[in-house]
Amino acid sequence: MALRWDDPKLAVKSDDRRTFKHRLLQSWYREEVLGAEPGVYTPSGKPRRVLGSLLRGDDLKFRPELNFLNVEAFNHAIERIAAVHEAGGTLEPRRLKENMLSSMPACFNLFGALRSQPQFLDLVRETLDPLATAIVRVDCEWAPPPGDALSDKTAFDAVLVTAREDGSTHLIGIETKYTEPFSTTEYPADRYRKTHDECGWFHSDSAETLVGAATNQLWRNTLLAAACEMNGYASSASVAVVALADDTKAQSAVAGVRDALHEPEVRCAAVPFERFIDVARYLGGPVAAWANQFERRYLDLGPIRNVEAGIYVEVSRLDS
Repeated sequence: MALRWDDPKLAVKSDDRRTFKHRLLQSWYREEVLGAEPGVYTPSGKPRRVLGSLLRGDDLKFRPELNFLNVEAFNHAIERIAAVHEAGGTLEPRRLKENMLSSMPACFNLFGALRSQPQFLDLVRETLDPLATAIVRVDCEWAPPPGDALSDKTAFDAVLVTAREDGSTHLIGIETKYTEPFSTTEYPADRYRKTHDECGWFHSDSAETLVGAATNQLWRNTLLAAACEMNGYASSASVAVVALADDTKAQSAVAGVRDALHEPEVRCAAVPFERFIDVARYLGGPVAAWANQFERRYLDLGPIRNVEAGIYVEVSRLDS
């Protein structure tokens, strides 16, 4: 008999309170909205365990689209899995299809779900690029070919290219975060110094600060955007971090990178998921319907509010 969505055995003891709540929301959504059973997590060297925020492989055999809000997001995911693997890039299909808590499917459920909507341009104008007159490209899980990149596996969660009235184009490299933090791996500054110094985006000697754990990943994302501009993928470029409004770690990373930039207001932005939802509702039509779906899936903690505190206390007493 499958465990109920709020069974403490489906939770993770090591989660902080914020992650715990959103994992519990995903467990509720899986059972109550999708009608799916929990999946099995098999960590290296540790026993298998059932997690409420995972989808079960057997369910996905018959309903492979379960982790996506609409058919457009699902189809784009299938396209990008094939394209990234063909280009020799890194994309974990199981994480994309099975992990409900991951920011990867959340990115597809925003940009992949809306990329073909005519109203998407209006949404982009209000959230990411007020000068946009057309959408040229939207792809999730994207990086330029290795010769135009950073000689590592740095990629954008999504890339958006807009056209502007003066005939120029603008590339926005998007990093999404749901509950996971930025990577704290400190890649050495010397590996990126050529791009850092030649792009002209950064204050002198700022690489030594940005190489720190709090900003290293976003610094590399920003360097990748700079490399795209330098290699002619668009007339100009920037990065945007899309995260929950209460994500203080994402806010700190953005602040750290912006402090090192000559033009922080045009090179690096933070746009909460909540902003996309508010604007989409104002626009009405299909994007408003998307906003209701997205909020229910990722932001509305109402369904778990009456049980969350008690389960958190109970989970804290369990063995990991």
